[in-house]
Order: sequence, then structure tokens, then C-alpha cells
Amino acid sequence: MIRRHRTLTAAFAAGALLLAACGGDDEETTTTTEATEATEAPEATEAPEATEAPEATEAPEATEAPATTEAPAAEGWAVNTDDCIDPDSANAPIEGTVKIGSAMPLTGGVAAAAFAPVKDGFEAYIQYANENNLLDGYTIEVAIEDDQYNPELTPGAVNTQIDAGAHIFSGIIGSPNNAAVRDLLNDECIPQLNALTGSPAWGQVADYPWTTGILVPYTVESRVYAAQIAKDFPDGATVSLFYVNNEFGQTYAEAFKDVADEFGLEILGEQTIEATDSNPPTSQVTTIASEGADVVVAVPLGAGCISFLTEMANAKAQNADWTPATYVTNTCASSLILGAAGAAADGLITSGNLVDITDPANAEIPAVAEYIAYMESLGKGDIITTAGAGWTTGEVTVAILAQAAASPEGLTRASIINAARNFEFTPSLAREGVVDKMSGEEDPFLAESLTVITYDADTATFSDLGELITEFES
Repeated sequence: MIRRHRTLTAAFAAGALLLAACGGDDEETTTTTEATEATEAPEATEAPEATEAPEATEAPEATEAPATTEAPAAEGWAVNTDDCIDPDSANAPIEGTVKIGSAMPLTGGVAAAAFAPVKDGFEAYIQYANENNLLDGYTIEVAIEDDQYNPELTPGAVNTQIDAGAHIFSGIIGSPNNAAVRDLLNDECIPQLNALTGSPAWGQVADYPWTTGILVPYTVESRVYAAQIAKDFPDGATVSLFYVNNEFGQTYAEAFKDVADEFGLEILGEQTIEATDSNPPTSQVTTIASEGADVVVAVPLGAGCISFLTEMANAKAQNADWTPATYVTNTCASSLILGAAGAAADGLITSGNLVDITDPANAEIPAVAEYIAYMESLGKGDIITTAGAGWTTGEVTVAILAQAAASPEGLTRASIINAARNFEFTPSLAREGVVDKMSGEEDPFLAESLTVITYDADTATFSDLGELITEFES
């Protein structure tokens, strides 16, 4: 244990150099979902959506386990456990109960207001998996600590769960938060699966083999937007950038600037907002309006998506001749978040690889109907859009566990990360044509397909601006 606590100190110090976000109550809270739990998931913190989910009368019947690929072939990528603090532990069979840990912003500010429902979706899928025996021979237990989106709190939350026997971590939210525990979990050889962030850093397989992401990398998302802008402005376009001033926003902005010249885009200026600042970005948007760019590319955080769009609507009202195309990171692309912005969100452009759950046209898709019915059976029908990210993260996690359990090694921490890095799977809520896959160092990113979409505030739904873009998949 000595090395782990030394590593924790180093990771904590590194986290302190990152910009903390979402201040507030420093008290950490934990929620646990047990395998045989019959009670409902914790109550949601969000307001109901403008578009209600279809009414359901009963929970869906049990279904077959999600399809997974065969166990990794012998020649596939395999982790080296020789450098683990305890190689025997990394290769030891997991029996009976699989313990999953995570850290998410459940209290404390703008991130919690937007992303706390992800916890409910994640826990709901684990409960669903247990009820339907999707990991045969095992029960799954989840413990989620509140780190308030503050990377200084994430190491303590993760260390607590390691001491409680967590076999893996999954769905930790935030680039700085995942970075704050990446060294710790890789030293301990504990899988850090499905980081809920699109940082390209999760593709560093050689240095951090035990860490994977689940979102499309910001480098891919930025290139997709730049290509769409070039299509809409064939003679070139001017762009103003707005982003949250932390690792998330900085990485995203750099990715966009890296491809701007290639697509004939001129960056006029950059405006930022601190992750802890809950005030509307009035002065920043005023400056953006004065630049008069053809396009605004924005990377706000959580509830900051709402205040940014509101300020943009105000600025356009005061500058009648300024009608820029507005692109917003797909972390804002929830009708629950955008519904709160009202008419200010109308016409924005973003992207996605999951179906629009609130669109009535999708209500009869079996997987969508089943998801909505199950969430309503838990009293969570009002948060289905944001919770869908948590549900999908839980689904991918269980599919990885199932593949590892079917491998010749059986279920171990090492077989779990091997399964994750030799993996192909289509989540139930994915758009048609999406195939999530990883292949060792050759393809370190799980999701790389996107559709560019635009938001209609009147219907609170999205429509496609083109076909699913799959060219970045291996």
C-alpha cells in the first residue's frame, strides 16, 4: 500500500495545478447500487423536460444479454502486468460480486446541475443488468462518489473506493478529474474504463494502458465541425472561439485551431470563462459580437451552455445584422439542457452518435421504448436525455465485463482491460451505423463516429445536417 499512497500524493498535487471547477459544499457523498436492490434509484435533481417521455405501464421484460464480440484472440493486444504493484492481484479471479467505482459531480455548481442525472442512468443500467442476469454468475455493485467536478477531490474519492475493494472504475466525469487519478489507477493496475470525456489523452495506450475513454475525441469533433463550416462557407469563414478555461476547454480549442487553416477558417479571437464562474459571460459575448465572425464555436460547461446561449441571443438582438452560425460542443447536446435555454438555443449546431430519445419519431424504436419504460418504472422519466449517457456507459461497461468473463482467463482485472482494448459493440441507444470499437494501440478510441445535427427549440428535437460520419473509425 505504500506505493499507492505515495502515488496518490503526487496525483493530488498534479490535480491542484489544474483549474478546479464547481465550488460549493466540500462534503463528499456516496451512492451505492447493489445487485439485488429492489428500491428505486435516487431522486433526480433536474427539472422535468419540456417534452415528456411516452407513458409506460410496466417495466420491460427481461432480455438477452447484449451482444459482445468473442474473447480477445491470442494475438490481440494484451496488458503487461509485470509492472503492477501487485501482479497477482491484477490476475486474480473476481468471484461473486464485481465492484465498480466512479466519481461524478453530484453537488457543487454548474457541472452538477447538468450532469448529476448521468449517475441515475448509470445506476439504472447496472440495476437492469442485474435483474436480467446480463453478467451470468455475477452480481454487480456500483459506488459513486461526489467529487463536485473538482479534480482535487477526485483522488480522495477514488482512493476510498480502492480501499473498499473496487475492481474497476468507470464513467468518471471530466478531463481534469480523470487525469488526477490516471497515474494512481495505472500504478495499481485497476481498469479506468469509459472516462466520460473526449480528451485525446485517453489514447496514450503505451503509457497508460489501464485507461480508456468513451466519448468521441475532441480532435475528431473539432474536425467534423470544421468540415461542416467549410461546406457551408466554401469561400472561407471567420470564427470566434468561446471556451471554459480548464483542460476540457483548452484541449478542445487547441484541437479546433489545429485544423482551422486546413479548412480555410480564420480565428478572429478567443474568449474564456473560468470553470468556477457561474455568472453569465456577458462581456465575453459582447466582445465576440464586436468581432462580427461568420461562425462562433463554443465549449461551455454544464449549465454554462444555457447562459452562453442566452447571452448570444441577447447579442444578436442588439446587432440585427449579425447572424452567425453557432456551434456548441456535444456535451451540451441534451434537450434537457437546451430546453432550459428556450428560444436562445434554436438553430444551434452540434453533433451526436446516440438517437434523439425525445423525438417522437424515435419512440417506437424497441431499444428506445425499453429504455424510456425502464426509467419511468424507476420514476426517472423526466431526465431520460441526460441519463442516456449514463445508461450507455453502464451498458458498455457490462458488455466489456461479459466479454472478459467469457475469455480463457475468466474475469480478472487484466482480462477486463484486455477485453476493453479488443472490443467491438453497438450500444442499444446508438444511431444506426454506429459501431464502437477499440483495437490496442492501433485504435485506442472507442467512439469516433458522429452526425452533425441542429436543434429546433419549438419541438425540442434535433435534425440531421448530413449522414453519419464514420471515416475516423479504424
